[in-house]
Amino acid sequence: MWKAIRENPRAVAYAVLMHLVLLVLLVFNLDWTPKTSRTAGETKPIQAELIDQRRLEVIEQRKRQAELEAKQKVEAERKQQAELEAKQKAEVERKRQAELEAKQKAETERKQKAELEAKKKAEAKQKAEAERKQKAELEAKQKAEAERKQKAELEAKQKAEAERKRKAELEAKKKAEAERKRQAELKAKKEAEAALQASIAAEQALMEEQRIQNALGEFVGYIADKVERSWLRPPGSPKGLRCKVNVKVIPGGDVASVRVIESSGDAVFDRSAENAVLRASPLPMPKDAAIARHFRDFNFNFEPY
Repeated sequence: MWKAIRENPRAVAYAVLMHLVLLVLLVFNLDWTPKTSRTAGETKPIQAELIDQRRLEVIEQRKRQAELEAKQKVEAERKQQAELEAKQKAEVERKRQAELEAKQKAETERKQKAELEAKKKAEAKQKAEAERKQKAELEAKQKAEAERKQKAELEAKQKAEAERKRKAELEAKKKAEAERKRQAELKAKKEAEAALQASIAAEQALMEEQRIQNALGEFVGYIADKVERSWLRPPGSPKGLRCKVNVKVIPGGDVASVRVIESSGDAVFDRSAENAVLRASPLPMPKDAAIARHFRDFNFNFEPY
């Protein structure tokens, strides 16, 4: 009973008030007038008693009806309270589930980012190893060429010395011929040196071009990475979309303009790519001027997934 009073004080108050009203009605409807003596033939007292009995029955019936309504009201409020508590419990459970899903999503994104960084490091290591091997091969080739040249010069010198001794007695007669041969050998030597220098210059030019191409690929990767970090995925955007964008920058890396030149087929995704490039400004630029000039106006594929 006390638990019911604590949980529904208003309903209990209504019930008590109803009982008091019924009690007042009962008191004021009773006949308090003294009974007068009547003759044996009179029937009024019997009628009065019948009326009072009916009135008491009506009052009792009203009292029971009031108690029933009060009980029903208490029960309705109890059910309403129970439904409210169940609803609040469901809301708490929903929030807990949402927080758990958000935490799991964040952990998945962290793992994906760590895997991507590890992959980039491995690729950079492989690239550095390939460049080292290429440089070692070039140095070995240059060394072998120098040794071949030195050997050729030594052999030519020994041959010339033998020829000089052999032709010492005929020096006067064949001096002109010897001079001609010497000039021919000198010319051949110069031509061989020129050819070697041209070969070295061509290899150096190829290495420089390769260095520029490698640097271009590297900085395009840096730029794409920064743009992807600045990208805000449009709600409902499907995975697997990609587009190609053209970017114009001014010295220092600030974006002058950006536009999609190959659409993904999704206009909202295309606009999000352009906005990501603008938010990523200034873009990372190489310090080497020979490489930086290639980034005044360039294209790259935007595929954030």
